[in-house]
Amino acid sequence: MRQQDKPTGNHVAATAGDSNTSHHIDGALLQQLEQLGDLVQDCDSKGQLLYANPTWLHTLGYTAGELSTLNVFQLLAEDSHAAFREQAALIARGQRPPAIELLMRDRSGQALSVLASFSPLPRENGDQDGDDALRLLLRDITQQKKQEQWLTTLLDNMDDGIIAMDMQGRLTYMNQEAERLLGWSFAELHGLNVHQHIHHHRADGSELSLEDCPIYQSVQQKASYRSSDEVFFRKDGQPLEVRVSNTPLLLRQQLAGSVTTFADISASRLREQQMLQATRAAEAAARAKSEFLATMSHEIRTPLNGVIGMIDLLMDTPLDAEQSDFARTIKMSADTLLSIINDILDFSKIEADGLEIEQIDFSLRQLLEGTVDIVANKAHGKGLTLASFATAEVPDSLQGDPTRLRQILLNLLSNAIKFTEQGMVLVSATLEQPQQQGIQLRLCVKDTGIGLTEQAKSRLFQPFSQADSSTTRKYGGTGLGLAICKRLAEAMGGSVGLDSTPDVGSEFWVSIPLQATGSDSCLHATATPSQHLVLVAGDSDNNQQLWSHYLDSWALPHQRAAGLASMLETLRQLDASGNKPDVLLLVEPLPDATLEQAIQTLSLEGIPMVVCLNEPDGTRKASLAQQGIAVLHKPMKQSALLDALAVQWTPGSIRLHTPEAAVVPVSLRPVQHYRLLLAEDNAVNQRVAASMLHKLGYRVDVVSHGGEVLQAIAQQQYDAILMDCQMPEMDGYQATQAIRRQESEAAQGGHLPIIAMTANAMEGDRAICLEAGMDDYLAKPIEFARLKALLLQWLPQQMATSSHAAPASRDNSAPGSFTVQRLTEFLGDDPASIGEMLDIFRDSLLRWRERLRLDIHSGGLGLKQLAHELKGSAANVGADALAALAGQLHAAAADNKQDSIRSIAAQIESEMQALLVFIAAYGKD
Repeated sequence: MRQQDKPTGNHVAATAGDSNTSHHIDGALLQQLEQLGDLVQDCDSKGQLLYANPTWLHTLGYTAGELSTLNVFQLLAEDSHAAFREQAALIARGQRPPAIELLMRDRSGQALSVLASFSPLPRENGDQDGDDALRLLLRDITQQKKQEQWLTTLLDNMDDGIIAMDMQGRLTYMNQEAERLLGWSFAELHGLNVHQHIHHHRADGSELSLEDCPIYQSVQQKASYRSSDEVFFRKDGQPLEVRVSNTPLLLRQQLAGSVTTFADISASRLREQQMLQATRAAEAAARAKSEFLATMSHEIRTPLNGVIGMIDLLMDTPLDAEQSDFARTIKMSADTLLSIINDILDFSKIEADGLEIEQIDFSLRQLLEGTVDIVANKAHGKGLTLASFATAEVPDSLQGDPTRLRQILLNLLSNAIKFTEQGMVLVSATLEQPQQQGIQLRLCVKDTGIGLTEQAKSRLFQPFSQADSSTTRKYGGTGLGLAICKRLAEAMGGSVGLDSTPDVGSEFWVSIPLQATGSDSCLHATATPSQHLVLVAGDSDNNQQLWSHYLDSWALPHQRAAGLASMLETLRQLDASGNKPDVLLLVEPLPDATLEQAIQTLSLEGIPMVVCLNEPDGTRKASLAQQGIAVLHKPMKQSALLDALAVQWTPGSIRLHTPEAAVVPVSLRPVQHYRLLLAEDNAVNQRVAASMLHKLGYRVDVVSHGGEVLQAIAQQQYDAILMDCQMPEMDGYQATQAIRRQESEAAQGGHLPIIAMTANAMEGDRAICLEAGMDDYLAKPIEFARLKALLLQWLPQQMATSSHAAPASRDNSAPGSFTVQRLTEFLGDDPASIGEMLDIFRDSLLRWRERLRLDIHSGGLGLKQLAHELKGSAANVGADALAALAGQLHAAAADNKQDSIRSIAAQIESEMQALLVFIAAYGKD
């Protein structure tokens, strides 16, 4: 197009090429059109271009001189031809149609999207037909269309359906996922009311009116709405469970409608139902598994009880060497079978999340030493040194789950002993890094066994896994022990691990968070002033190092000697320097002399001696005690050494020349006074339990079911009942409940101790027994030592409380004194038996002393129960002064008299110390 440089008159003439037609535009309007950012083109009714502004020319790539050769239909995409003609026809009829989108192509053929507004443009001269020309105002929306296409693609590829509605609830947009889910196309649903077509009923099937529709109401209230429990309806009428989110749509701060996203949750609901069904099936399977395990436990343990019990009794009868070997083999096999059963049951409980972790107060020292005692015979049988040790900073009074800790230690100790052929096994307790609350206790079991390779380590702590297949063949076992340890430690918030070197040994550790309930250290060393010097002799560096650890923990100076000759040389050197030792500690075996030879030689030095025997030996202990020597035995224990040193340093406690000089408040009551009732339906178990009780010296009556129990106690007074839980006609639970009802209704009250016997060993069995009214729990197969300990624990208590017991005069023995001579009246002149009985009482005293300290520290909680137990037990063994003090403590605790409690507790500790001194010095002349 050629334009005049300057406007003339009121119009500017624009000539299209060489055509004879000229196109005149007012000068002022032309100036405006030339400056517009939008495209402007004028054309006649046939599409011949008459004018284009600079923006049009620049955008499409043409020059003004080329306009005369261009027609609109050349520039429009074919799909836009019809739309152009339709708009032109509307203009010709005098209408003003709305803007439409057209697709044009530039000089290079590139597509260009424009929004075209048509308006009539009368020509001064008109064309031959007299038609009006058209003016098109074109806005380039190419980038906008690309963004729309990108957004549409994005929305169409979303997992959720999306619909948009106007204020009247009519559909204005729908993505492809919404079309797929609802079965409607956008064209079919466009402009229709969404509520009427897809949301007309609730999830429960009831009709949903528009006024009650939460989506519609949220739009009207300009609020968002979310729900996971809505139903839309497909085109075919089928309901669709959906999760819905509806958000108001604002345009220029004005509410224009809403956008709703929804997702099909039918599949997830189905999965939830399937998971629920699977969970219920798993729970049913777990219950069936538990019931099966309980049944199998009962069925296996019942005959196993007969095997183990009878073998124990058989091994106490005269047997020749071959018979003894056969019996030991049977016993070992039965114990192994029992261990495997216990491992499988424990692991099954863990797998079923059946573990309950307790938080109760306990003594770490008692836990360590008691656990070591359990495996002591196995270690001694292999000639291994076994010991426990806790560093000085480790508190003794802790809160946690001692049962589970003991189970972990037993597994680790059993493995250490199994895989160690010579050397030692040591369990130690240390503190890890300080904690803001509580402590982090590290328990280690170290051995000098076969060790493990890195490859073997990787297979540990997995169920049914051992280092390699040869381990199972050579040593046996299920491979569950370490897996159980790991699960138990993790259940308590801790962890397990190991360090190991092949052919050198292993150190397994467990780290557990616990609460300290007092400030006391692992052992009270108040009786060990640091000026005492101890000289230690033994053949093993490991043994000597261990004793050194013990003495170092109490800051006791000491020196070590390799044997008797070395000790004599050291004594001469110390004597020359004026630094004579206060105690000689001899650990058996010595490399150059027997223990008795060493004692005979060293007795000339006049220095108190403490000796440690390889194994418990009542006869040797009594003989050595008569010489004024404090006697210990392996496994080594810190507490026992401390007590022995305290005895040797206590004035006047070393020599008791005559029985009359050994007057201390100690006595033992013969068990033959007790009559027990055994309730058991299995003939083998009857024989086993009755034989054990007879061996312990008790009188026993046997019945077969709960009904006979009730008949028996109505005709005879009993001191305790051993009650099987599963019996015909009336089981042990029912019989116990009947007895407790009788006691509650009786005028004199009373409480007959009932000890449950059951082959069930699953989690919660103990609780069931206690809830039924039983006092304690004895799992089958019955262990002789456990039976003995339980009877010693419970029988004394019945003397003060049982309405079925023998005359109450047994409860009120006058405080008095007792000599060693009195023991022989009912135990016979057997130092070993007397020593064994005193050892049992000594262990009980140590346990009671720790409990007393814990209860006093915690403000007296549990003192009544402790005093009650202590009173009965002390009276039972003839410790009348201690029993009387325990009665006073019980009364003070009942009245919460704190001053009296502390005073009486101090007297009880003093009396306990006197009893411990007597027991340690028993037999000295």
